[in-house]
Amino acid sequence: MVQLQLKENELKEKFPIIEIMRFMGNKKYLIDFIVPEIIKETNIGDTIFDLTAGTQSISYALKKRNQIYSNDVLTSSYTVGKAFVENNKLNLIRPENLRRLKILFDNNLNEKKYSFFYDNYPDTYFSAEQCLEIDSIRYAIDYSFFSDYEKAILLSGLIYSMCYAQSSPGHFAQFMPKDHPRVIKLRKISIFEQFEKKINEIHIVCSKFENKVFNCDYRDIFNKKKYINYIKNTKLFYLDPPYTAEQYSRFYHLLETVVKYDSPDLQHKAKYRTDRFKSAFSYKTKVKEEFEYVLSKISEYKDKKIIISYSNNGLVLESELKNICKKYFTNVSILRKKYDHCTQGKGKIDFVYEILLICNNI
Repeated sequence: MVQLQLKENELKEKFPIIEIMRFMGNKKYLIDFIVPEIIKETNIGDTIFDLTAGTQSISYALKKRNQIYSNDVLTSSYTVGKAFVENNKLNLIRPENLRRLKILFDNNLNEKKYSFFYDNYPDTYFSAEQCLEIDSIRYAIDYSFFSDYEKAILLSGLIYSMCYAQSSPGHFAQFMPKDHPRVIKLRKISIFEQFEKKINEIHIVCSKFENKVFNCDYRDIFNKKKYINYIKNTKLFYLDPPYTAEQYSRFYHLLETVVKYDSPDLQHKAKYRTDRFKSAFSYKTKVKEEFEYVLSKISEYKDKKIIISYSNNGLVLESELKNICKKYFTNVSILRKKYDHCTQGKGKIDFVYEILLICNNI
């Protein structure tokens, strides 16, 4: 823990750091490995397109140096990107706005105008009281008439507070029984207190570049005409796809629901959304074809580069992925870094390597 704290402090001195979501494959502690390689391949002010942005860690780390286009199919990730990456207008929430939000929060505690979490999730990932706090924060955000960027910042704070207090092993694929020793302590946490604390800590880095965040399947970026100018403007694409058979939409469905607050149909004991997105990168039978697709699309533009982050224990072997890259790019180099990999409640796996494949036709 001490080593991680030292590492985090060193990173903060070099790059802006986002601390919102617990997330599989979070690149927070690999920024000092990945970002310098992106910097080597680009000039100051060049546009970088983060196709599957996740926690937005890489995009935010580069925000002061480069123009950033960032995309993720998860609305929760998009919201964090809206707050931290695209937003160059607002770096904090004013105290008077928080006081207004608290009044509406208290109103919903009494009147339960928003109650989806209270009605559907008590004694699962949260206690009934915590569920009502979530509903009430969500109500206050909607009815305080905040700007889009203010709303994105506040929703990011709510995401953080839910991840901080969740009665589950680092994700929302399952919840621990309510008599579990860890749960007893977690249920005493006030969601609103954590939310308020986080909002007061947030100070967003602004830049001179006009950044843009998207919320779609990355294939749409290459298939739909409305994105063509963004592609043409891009110098380097960064791709950090899922590398296991686990679907992220299963692990983070609750964050999707709190952001959308759309009263979805739920299924199974874990109460998943029925409309969960499923990535082809997480299917052994489809993942190679998915890499072929993105590499072929980018290689159509001779002046574009791509850097791929992957793991040595991913669904595709390093040698196989390298061969796919060589089909579309004349120059392919590989870098590796050993690190301790947290498996979201399953302990740690030693001897895990982050692999960077750096590809271009220049």
